[in-house]
Amino acid sequence: MECPACRAPITEGSRFCPSCGHALRARTEERRVITVLFADLVGFTGFSEGVDPEQVKNLVDRAFQRLVTDVVNHGGRVDKIVGDQIMALFGAPVAHEDDAERAVRAALQMHQTLQCYADEIGVPIAMRVGVNTGEALVGTLRAAGEYTAMGDAVNVASRLQTSAEPGQVVVGPMTHDHTREVVRYESIGAVHVRGREEPVEAFAAVETLAPPGHRPRRHRSPLKGRDHELDILCTSVDLALTRRRPHVIVLVGEAGIGKSRLAEEITRNAEQRHDALVLQGRCVPYGEANVWWPLAVAARQALGIGPTDTAEEAARKTVEKVARSMSLQEEHPDVVRATDGLLYLLGLPSSLQDVDPARAREDATRAFIGLLHVIAQMHPLVLV
Repeated sequence: MECPACRAPITEGSRFCPSCGHALRARTEERRVITVLFADLVGFTGFSEGVDPEQVKNLVDRAFQRLVTDVVNHGGRVDKIVGDQIMALFGAPVAHEDDAERAVRAALQMHQTLQCYADEIGVPIAMRVGVNTGEALVGTLRAAGEYTAMGDAVNVASRLQTSAEPGQVVVGPMTHDHTREVVRYESIGAVHVRGREEPVEAFAAVETLAPPGHRPRRHRSPLKGRDHELDILCTSVDLALTRRRPHVIVLVGEAGIGKSRLAEEITRNAEQRHDALVLQGRCVPYGEANVWWPLAVAARQALGIGPTDTAEEAARKTVEKVARSMSLQEEHPDVVRATDGLLYLLGLPSSLQDVDPARAREDATRAFIGLLHVIAQMHPLVLV
């Protein structure tokens, strides 16, 4: 036997060619609910007139390299690139619980990435993006041997892209339903899609309202079957706050067993019974490279930094909070040292960016612990 791609000899039963990695077994077709992203570059046509084709090709290649990175970083898979269009799939072959949200976040990030690239090369290029969620048939085409998706969801995503304005992300109704808690939209009305009798209700994505992985809870139902665990944990919190001795609680369990809900009940008990200040930080599954992210979120809450505050505003609030908590002037060396550590932890400009990383980590850790220590002296504190 030989590989159909490179003609190298292969052994019977192999799944991939040992020489070129070509898949030797076609993936089975299956129906899946996926989210499809279509993006189309605009602005290169006018630029291409009178410019060497090789230069245009290199510019487009570099643009797509950055855009593909955005798709992959959000858990998507690039299905194909044709001309100046890109099609990506979210939910196939790997599915996530928030594929629609990932696709919209990726689309918004792609606009930012392309804008930075346009400023860099001095060419006024932009992009139209359409995102749609629905059932599709995914699998390998026998003729081409490539994994792809087919169905009405794909066609609607393509049409939504053509109806979008440059710099706009237009989504379909199911994508909107799945993401409206974490993305702010503006309705653009019904869009007539060629080949469909019924128009499609479309929405333009404006901005995200929460970090990746955030799950707003709409309704609070009674907690069942966790009375024993809840009693133990609430007693631990009561002892820690009444005796002023720190406790560490670690919740371990399989995914979906209810760890987050149990943590919510514990913190609610601390707030109601002890008037405790609760600082919460969570790891994000994608889209953020800052390893300090969970602690940074908690530090922002403690420092009173809002999600829309600029870097300058965040730095000012940090300096004021640290100086006030230490009862020192803002120019005092201890205030400057603690402020630099906290700014480094928050991912903001700091003098620690130019020092040895090990020392920067130590200073950031010391500053964060110092912040918690000061808060805990004045107020019961729970860090989640």
